[in-house]
Amino acid sequence: MRSMTGYSKQYFENNNYSVQFEIKTINNKNLNLKIKLPGVLNFLENKIRTEIGKNITRGSLDLKIEFTDKRKNDEFFQIDENISDSYIKVLDCLEKKYNEKITNKLEILLKNPEVIKRKSFDFEDNEIETFILNGLEEVIEKLIEMKIFEGERLKKYFLSIIENLENKVKKIKELKNLIVSNYTQKLKERLSKIEDIKFSDEDILKEILLFTDRSDISEEISRLESHIYQLKIELNSKEKSIGKKIDFILQEIFRELNTSSVKCNLYEISKIIVECKTDVEKIREQALNIE
Repeated sequence: MRSMTGYSKQYFENNNYSVQFEIKTINNKNLNLKIKLPGVLNFLENKIRTEIGKNITRGSLDLKIEFTDKRKNDEFFQIDENISDSYIKVLDCLEKKYNEKITNKLEILLKNPEVIKRKSFDFEDNEIETFILNGLEEVIEKLIEMKIFEGERLKKYFLSIIENLENKVKKIKELKNLIVSNYTQKLKERLSKIEDIKFSDEDILKEILLFTDRSDISEEISRLESHIYQLKIELNSKEKSIGKKIDFILQEIFRELNTSSVKCNLYEISKIIVECKTDVEKIREQALNIE
């Protein structure tokens, strides 16, 4: 089980490049990526998103990459001598034609973007891609380690609450037989106070049977036990993303508790159900942070 909260910061360098990655993740229903890249790495954005998507399924993730090219600057650019010479010839011709000296020829020359060009390095993009993606793979690995560590802490917390929840459901199961007997006793007491009308045993029995059918929470208890069992299975699952499943199971548990609360007519059970709902809410609150 992995938390959606995590942080990782890593620095890598070789002879030509250096890069620093910083990743922060917080909870989100879906995968929401915010990636800040230097312009020189824009060609890698889709591959970076794909790499993250292979490893992270839910959460809001902020990735910042700082990249430095450590090679000498004079290796990056070259002068196009043909264009430069042609420009100077044109400027010389203009001087002769208009008999006017042009004093800023070099400045005019440098304004032309074709004069100084960036060198094309063979396999440069592939080299940078390998360097960046290898580093990204490692920084994601460290992030996942933190997410798993936090997820294990949450799991222990959940299991302790679930144990309490199971004990309370057992108590409800023990008390549910008192619902009918308690109602029967109160019914007879109320009827005994009515002097003008005589009720037969058959009438009383029919009323008790109707109440028994309306207040029976055996199915709800059975489903509660099943949902709690399934919840523990999911908590121990090795799947990357279980947060949505856990949220669904918790909704089902809450629904069965609500139904039981409406149907039962016993204070002791109602009180325990309120405590169970509190336990479920504690899990639901923290479960929002499960990937």
